[in-house]
Amino acid sequence: MVIYICSPFRGIKSRNVELARRLCRKATLEGKLVICPHLFYPQFLDDDDPQERELGIQQCRTWLRFADEVWVLEGTISDGMAQEIYEANRLGIPIKTVRKG
Repeated sequence: MVIYICSPFRGIKSRNVELARRLCRKATLEGKLVICPHLFYPQFLDDDDPQERELGIQQCRTWLRFADEVWVLEGTISDGMAQEIYEANRLGIPIKTVRKG
């Protein structure tokens, strides 16, 4: 099963990256294949540049097509997360809310 991780990136980036890493670890240890593009694209795209941020978000939404399920981190939904959730719903991909702990 392929899991797409949907969690915030902006804000307190170090905390948000750690939360995403924990979700990736949890899914991987459960035998899932993980897609978490917001841990990948900021390695070479500038999240503070509006054009590059939008390009990254577009690419993330494309990755959703390969997911069997989307795991959404509980709590505040960022703008980027809202776009991913909308696209997952449009594609009919099941969404699961996952606790931070």
